[in-house]
Amino acid sequence: MCLEKLCGKMCGMHKNPINCLLHLIAGVIIIYALWVHSITWIIIGIVIALVGHIIQALSSGKPRGKEKKTKKLGNKNKLLKTKNEEFDKK
Repeated sequence: MCLEKLCGKMCGMHKNPINCLLHLIAGVIIIYALWVHSITWIIIGIVIALVGHIIQALSSGKPRGKEKKTKKLGNKNKLLKTKNEEFDKK
């Protein structure tokens, strides 16, 4: 159950093939950097992974930040329409 949720989230994060490829490259670089104890390569791997996240965010088409909430008028909107129709008839 928990594994299914984790796998679903990971698949959702890597919908863009470029993002997935950059994360795989970053993973290989970070594993190599840990093996040779090189902080420079670790930072390079992290930067490559962050570039992948940025590409995913830009290509998703969703605005990042606060979205404007539209107010639903419901019955008020219908009432307004009927008053306008009555005014047009006169």
